[in-house]
Parts: sequence; C-alpha cells; structure tokens
Amino acid sequence: MSITSGDDTQANVLYYCPCSGCMRTKDGAASIDEQLNTESPDAEPAAPVDMETQPQLAALRTWPIEKLYYCDDCSQVRCQRCVIEEPAGYHCPNCLFDVPTASVRSEKNCCARNCFECPVCTHVLAVVEAESSRGDGGQPCFVLSCAVCLWDSREIGWEFEKSTGISAQIERMRAAQPAAKEYTSLLDYWRSVQRASATANSASHSFSTTSSFKHRLTSTGLQNNTSSNPPPYTAASYRRSADKPPLSDMAISDANYVSPAGNSRNSEPQRIRLHMKLSRRCRICHHILIKPESKAQATRFKIQLMAANFLPTVTLPRALPRGRGTMLGPLNTDPLRVGVTVPVVLRFTNPLYTEVEVSVVAGRMRDTQVEVLEPQFTLPPFADLWELDDDDYDVMSTPGTPSSETARRGIVHRQGNRIAIQIQVTPQASTSCLSIPLLVKCSHMDEMADIDAPESSASRRVVSNAIWVYVSLGAVN
Repeated sequence: MSITSGDDTQANVLYYCPCSGCMRTKDGAASIDEQLNTESPDAEPAAPVDMETQPQLAALRTWPIEKLYYCDDCSQVRCQRCVIEEPAGYHCPNCLFDVPTASVRSEKNCCARNCFECPVCTHVLAVVEAESSRGDGGQPCFVLSCAVCLWDSREIGWEFEKSTGISAQIERMRAAQPAAKEYTSLLDYWRSVQRASATANSASHSFSTTSSFKHRLTSTGLQNNTSSNPPPYTAASYRRSADKPPLSDMAISDANYVSPAGNSRNSEPQRIRLHMKLSRRCRICHHILIKPESKAQATRFKIQLMAANFLPTVTLPRALPRGRGTMLGPLNTDPLRVGVTVPVVLRFTNPLYTEVEVSVVAGRMRDTQVEVLEPQFTLPPFADLWELDDDDYDVMSTPGTPSSETARRGIVHRQGNRIAIQIQVTPQASTSCLSIPLLVKCSHMDEMADIDAPESSASRRVVSNAIWVYVSLGAVN
C-alpha cells in the first residue's frame, strides 16, 4: 500500500540499526535477541525507538536497507556510523593514475603529473605550445591553457621548456623566488639552533649537578656557552642597500594565492587533489564489509556485504498483478482516519538462493492497533529464471476481496521469491506521521556446512536474524 499524506510525504520503510555509533563496544552491545529474551513471549515486543516522541534518535538509528551493511560474522546489520573506514587506494581523478601510498605524503596529496586546475573557472588545464618562441635558437615554449575561460600561464609569467614534468619545473621556479629562499634560510637557521641546543643539553647532563662539578663547568666555559642566547637571525632583505625599503623583495601578494571569496586571473593554478577509495570494516569484529578494487578504472568490489543481499527487503507496493495476462491493479490509497481500519500491503523479497522462514510481529504502540493477518510464512529462494518469466503468478487477490484460502490467511500475492501480506491498521489518535514498528525474524540454512558440527554429520548452520522495520504511512486525520 502506498499512502500519501496531505503534505505530500511519501510512505517509506526504514530499518533499525541496533548500534550506538562510535561509542559502541562489544561488551556493552546488546543484540535484539538478548532484548527479546528478557520479555514475555506472549506480550507484544517494545520497539527500541518511538518515531513520534523520539524523532532525532530515529533519524540517527533508522536507515533504508540500501545504505546498510551486513556482517556475516556478527549476524547483525551495520550502518555508516558503526563501521571503520580505511583507505584502499589513491588516484588522480583527472588522469586516473594510481598513486602509491608512500608517495601521497611527499606529493602533498596532489597529483605529481601535468594535472592543474584553472585559477578562474577550476577547469582542468592543458599543456599547449605557445605561439611565440623563446630564445635565440627558436626553441618552443609551453604554457598551461584553459579551454573554457581562455586563461593561460603567461598571465603570471609561467613558461615551460618541456611539456612533461610541469610540477618539477614549477617547483624550481618557486624555489628561485626571494620568499622561498628566505624561508629556506630561516629553516636552516632554526635547525642549527636546535642541533646546538641538543648538543649543549647532552653535555651538561654528562656532569653531576653538585657544587663540586659546578666549578669545573665554570672553569671550562661550558656553562657560559650553554646559557648564552643563540645569535640573532638577520633576514636577507635587511642586508640590502639603505635606498631599498626592507622586505620589498619579500612581499607576498594575495593575488598569488586562491582567495576563498573569488578567483583572480593573477592567481597561481593549483595541482589537482587526489581521491581515494575506502574500505569499511565492522567496528565490533573488524570483519571486512566493503573492499573495492584498488585500481582507479575499476568499478567492481572484491567484497561487498550489503544488507539487501542477506535480509528480506520490505516494500510498500503501489499496485499488484490481478491475474495471468492482466494489468496491475492499484491498491487502496485512501487517507488514514482516526478509528477507521485500513488494510496495508507489505511485500517481502528474498535475495538468497535458499528458503527463508519469516515471522512478523507488530510492536507495542499506544494509539494504534496493528493486526498481522499472516505472521509466519516461507519465502521461496531467488532464481534467475524468475526474472525472465512474467507470468509466474501463484495467488492473486486484491485487498478487501479475498478469492482463495491463502488470501484469507493474509497472503494477497505470491510471485517467484516475493510474497505480499496484509496487515490491518486502526489509528486511535491523529498524528503528523504514523510509523508502525514491525519485528521481522528470519532464518535460513547456510549454504556452507557448519564447521562446529561433528565430521560424521553433514549438517548446515542455521542463520537467524531479528530486525526492526519501521513502516511510515503518513499523516492521520
């Protein structure tokens, strides 16, 4: 059933992740099965989050199934807040060059090839041969040119001898500037001061601090040298002539750098930043959930454990097939009203190649009565041939007009690995958004044999999962 509220809020289905974000630990984690064991088996289970009274917490804990991961070691769903991200590879988004991890820091997380951004429009610059030649021999020169805004590096005085190794040529140009030379001189000065201080401290600690050795330090002159201040540093611009103002060659114009407010044609082009691919691990057991291919051109994943590939997908269908060869029959889209029972159809899809036993239990709610007509059913396994067969219908009936015994039990549609069931919802109070918590328990036989079982028996491991699903149906008038 697809219900649209008065403010055009589309109904949706969200899955609950039982994590507590980055503060979750293995000792303090409590699974849904442990929480259910503490309650009475006949009583309705209490939902972990109330969507109406705790909207902020629900926004952090509920996710679409497409954005959830599944850890097969913990048999639990994992959201984006309870995984650990690790870099799997670095590459340039322009030339798609795979950069080794050891070179990322030395290259300042930028591409070391001829990849630059235009300082005006941030478009990728191209290395072209300039029209004019440089030098007496008529050797060609190369410039960085933008094909969008027609900017080139000659506006800032950059001309290159070769078309390759542009980054190395730019570094040599910058090293020849007075500001770069002064920075190198200042860095060497402080390094010498640091080495002298370290040598003096090691020599002073080699003697005892008693009064008998203080006289020896004074006589040798070591104490005076250690206590004396280092010679002052004199900038290169102060050693100029008196006619030239100080720091005139050291002035750094703001136009040489990209300003946050806007770009200038006198700004220097910046190297393109590297991108990286991320792999994700479970925060509890450190099991790999997502591991992409390290190459930049590859779009595949070596490991991809998504929840949609392990857990049944619950959706609210807009329509259901009426019969063999007929068109889709629309479902009831009447708005929710207080005291009026409305049938809601939920469709379950099995992504596994084995049968899945499903049990659906409605959570405890204060102002809404929910009745699941078919609480237990079996989802058929997934088969590739069913995707090509459009006429494989087993049971068809529209809600409100049951036409078979299966439909009267609550199953209104069955096709391939999909089963649609019907629940009765009776709101008792008006609300802006009605969300129904459903506890979905599913179990299936693992395709691999149980390693803990004896060698004589060929039993397979039973995988059980319990997840909370929140079905939002819109406003209640």
